[in-house]
Amino acid sequence: MSAVSTVLHYAAPLTPDAPDDDWCIDALSRPPEVILNFRMVPHEATVTDLRDSTVRPTLDTMGFERVEAPTRADQRALAENSEQALERYRQETAELLTSVTGADAVAFFDATLRRQDATPSGVTPHQAPHLRVHVDQSPNSARARAARHGGEGRSFGRFQIVNIWRPLLEPVRNYPLALCDYRSLDPAADLVPTRLDFPEWLKDRESYSVKHNPGHRWHYWRSLTPDEVLLFKCHDSASRTLALAADGAEHPGAADVAGLCPHTAFYDEQGPDVGHLRTSLEMRAVLFYD
Repeated sequence: MSAVSTVLHYAAPLTPDAPDDDWCIDALSRPPEVILNFRMVPHEATVTDLRDSTVRPTLDTMGFERVEAPTRADQRALAENSEQALERYRQETAELLTSVTGADAVAFFDATLRRQDATPSGVTPHQAPHLRVHVDQSPNSARARAARHGGEGRSFGRFQIVNIWRPLLEPVRNYPLALCDYRSLDPAADLVPTRLDFPEWLKDRESYSVKHNPGHRWHYWRSLTPDEVLLFKCHDSASRTLALAADGAEHPGAADVAGLCPHTAFYDEQGPDVGHLRTSLEMRAVLFYD
């Protein structure tokens, strides 16, 4: 297996003795500035390329997996945020998710287009890849999502929130997505609930920031193509270790499965640094199991 040495940006308290029980990302007080009451700290890391590997991650073992699944949707229209193309893409992606996971129902709740083009000024007019190790949901925000999107009166035994990440138009040339093996994570020590003071329309109220742990094992797929999709967990209500870390108690139906997947984009110094580097679409969905 080949690997890339790079820098990943983790979270840390402002000072060694500062508390980590009220971390916040504030996008309301001084827009467009985003204010953190914690630090982002660069750490050298090795990210293993799984392109030619015999390792086969799955959602339940490592928290993520790669699926070959060409899309029938118009990719150029997707890259232009066409609602018609997005609706077709949601329909086929729901079929993919139920096929891969066995879920009984799927409800999508957002879609984010990211693009990185090298320009003379280094500024991209689009939402750029996110260079911060994080988890999209905390258990609190995940439960709120399930309640909101589960439908009135719906009962379910297990739910997951899954991120569906696909390159558009051409393979990813740089700023690929790094995914952390859940088995290398210490959920109680590494994950910090982080309040999101965002505009009301913008996603969730809480996520997880991630503290550095030298034991974390990071992976990616080199030159991911538009015919490939990365699926990774933002939350799984059935994960015993995640429930114990978050709530101090097991939930009914708990199992030894991955609870989530820390992730981040990263800059690959071995990759190109000119021209069009990456266009990708990510969607999040709640998966319900009866």
